[in-house]
Amino acid sequence: MNLTGPRLALVGAVSLIALTGCSSGGGSESASAASDAGGSGSVAAKAPAARDLAGAQSFSVTSTAGRTAPDVEQKAVIKNGDLTLTTPDPQRARDRVDDLLARLRGSVDDEQTVYDKQGVIRESQLVLRVPVASFSAAMNDLEQLGTVVHSSSNAKDVTTQVIDVQQRLKTLRISLHDLNSFQREATTIDQLLRFENAITQRRGQYQSLKAQRDHLVSQTSMSTISLDVSVPVAHPTTTPPHHDAGFVAGLKHGWTALSGTVVVILTAVGAVLPFAVVLLVIGPPLWWLVRRVRRVRPAVDAPATD
Repeated sequence: MNLTGPRLALVGAVSLIALTGCSSGGGSESASAASDAGGSGSVAAKAPAARDLAGAQSFSVTSTAGRTAPDVEQKAVIKNGDLTLTTPDPQRARDRVDDLLARLRGSVDDEQTVYDKQGVIRESQLVLRVPVASFSAAMNDLEQLGTVVHSSSNAKDVTTQVIDVQQRLKTLRISLHDLNSFQREATTIDQLLRFENAITQRRGQYQSLKAQRDHLVSQTSMSTISLDVSVPVAHPTTTPPHHDAGFVAGLKHGWTALSGTVVVILTAVGAVLPFAVVLLVIGPPLWWLVRRVRRVRPAVDAPATD
């Protein structure tokens, strides 16, 4: 099939677009500009209009959570807080948390609560979500619910990241619009396949960036506060020693002393008893043998008489 000069330039530009990634916004815009320069008159007229339409779009795009992303000219900050407190009545503190969230238009993102046998809250661990603008007020109100054990907060500026994601989304929208326009002007199956592969690649990149954008929208519009409420730990009280006095006390101390003395005596008797038994067994025969020897020896030593 014979192709005119502009058609050849169009095919070459399309091939370059299909092989070029979207890692940098400038590269995509250069590829689109090259395609516009080599395309037909109708395509060249459509591309600038697409750029004007895409450029007019701002960062105020509704996220999946139903919120509006902050404008890129505003400072985007992610705020997080961590609060641990004790109170004698965790049930009342939990009810006041619900009132606070209703007033600040917040919500409970996660909850782990422990109840006693009567069904009363003894400990509650909450993950709260409140608007970033109300973060400081929420932390101050929560600290009034009991005795603060630990409190901390941090803020992370992600303005540069928000701007970068938005600019890359704009570039991808321009690229997709141009590719769709070029695909409608394709005259061969090979051209259609090239356009289709390029469009599929751009759509995947666009969905990934859109998910990043939605996550940033959620984090910069709603702050996160981790709250831990529990009952104070009871410390054992030491009772001072009580000294008894009087007749009963003296009798008790005397009986205790007597019992101790008897125990000592019985312990001594128990220690000596084995030796006594042994002496009773071997003592009498030994004593008899000694006396026998003493009687025989004088008779032997005496001189004989005529």
